[in-house]
Amino acid sequence: MTLILVTSLEAHVRDKALDALVATNPEAMVVRHDLLEGERVLRRVSRGAVAVERTEIALEHGCLTCTVRLDVVPTVTRVLDAAPRDVFVGLPPSVNAGMVLEILGPQLALRRTNLDSVCVALDPAALEDQMWDTRTLWQAGLNSVQDDDRTAGEFLVKEIAFADTALLLEGLFAHLFGAEAPGCQSGGELFHRGAQLLGELGPHLAVIHPDEKHAFKVHELDAACRRSTPGNVDARSTGTPNDGMAEDGPFATIELLAERPLHPGRLKEALGWLAEGCVWLRGTLWVGNSPETKVVLGGAGPFVWLESQGTWDAETARTHIALTSDSNDAVYLAALLLSCELTEAEILGSPDFEDALRLTDLA
Repeated sequence: MTLILVTSLEAHVRDKALDALVATNPEAMVVRHDLLEGERVLRRVSRGAVAVERTEIALEHGCLTCTVRLDVVPTVTRVLDAAPRDVFVGLPPSVNAGMVLEILGPQLALRRTNLDSVCVALDPAALEDQMWDTRTLWQAGLNSVQDDDRTAGEFLVKEIAFADTALLLEGLFAHLFGAEAPGCQSGGELFHRGAQLLGELGPHLAVIHPDEKHAFKVHELDAACRRSTPGNVDARSTGTPNDGMAEDGPFATIELLAERPLHPGRLKEALGWLAEGCVWLRGTLWVGNSPETKVVLGGAGPFVWLESQGTWDAETARTHIALTSDSNDAVYLAALLLSCELTEAEILGSPDFEDALRLTDLA
C-alpha cells in the first residue's frame, strides 16, 4: 500500500495533481478536503475517478487545526482501515503538511503504516508572483480563515522545505487562457523561470514535470522537520542540480557567514539592503547586544522577520544566512555583512549597545 499526502496553495492545482496520480493508479482511494466559508468543510472521497462520498459538515471552530483533527485525520484513518489500497490524500489548501502529520503520525504508527511521500503541487508559472504577494491567504481568497495572517510566500517556503517531491502543473491561468498564455504553459518562459526558482527554494526535491513518469522521493520525517525549522539553511550546492530541476535561469542563492557578533545598529541599517530583491532569505544571526540568543532571520517576498529560538546551547554561535534572488551581488553583500561585525575595539570595550532590533521583545 502507498500513502501520499498532496499539499498545495491552490485547490485547482491540488486537484490536478490528484487526477494525475489517479490516472496512473485508477483503483486508489482519494481523500480531499476543502475549507468553505461559514466554518464548513467539504469532504470528498473517491475510488479512482468514481465518487464514493461527498459530505459538507459544520465545525464549531472553523480553524485549520480543528479541521485536521476532527475530520481530515478521522477520514484518512477510516479509509486506511477499510481496505488495503493505495491512498492519496489532498490536504485543504494552505494547511501545512507538517501540522497534519503531528496529528496523523500516531495513528499511522498504531496501524504500522508508513507515509511514503509528501508531495507539494504547484504551478511554477505563478510561483514568483505568489512569493511576492503582500496579501494574507484570506485576502487572496486562498483561505476561509479570516484571522490567518500568513502570506502565500510564508506558506510556500515551509511546504517546499517539508515536502519530498514537487509535482509541477499548469495552473488556472494556463487553463483559462490556453494559447493566449503560452508563457504559463509547460515549457513556456514563466513556467521555466518558476521551475528554476523552485530549484533554489527546494534543492532537495524530486521534481516531476507534466507528462513525466511519477517517481516520488521517500519521506524522511527527521530530515523534513530539520529542513522546515526556522533559520535552517539548506542551500543548493553550485554545480549539483537535482534531477528535474531547471538548471539555467536567473535565480541563485548565496550563503554569507560572519564569525564575530554583529553590531545591532549597523545590522538594522544593513538588513534592508541584504533583503532587497530577495525572494527568500533565512538563517541565524549572532547579535552583539544579546550574544546568548539564537536569532532567526526569515523572509518571503516583501516581508522580513526576526524571531528567537532561545539560546545557542551546544551550537557554535555564528551568523549564517542564505539569500535567494535573481539579482544577488555576492561580493557587495559579503562586504555589507562584514561591515556589521563588531570590531576588535568594540569587543574589548564591551559597549552598552542600544537594542536597535528590539531583541528584548523576542524573549
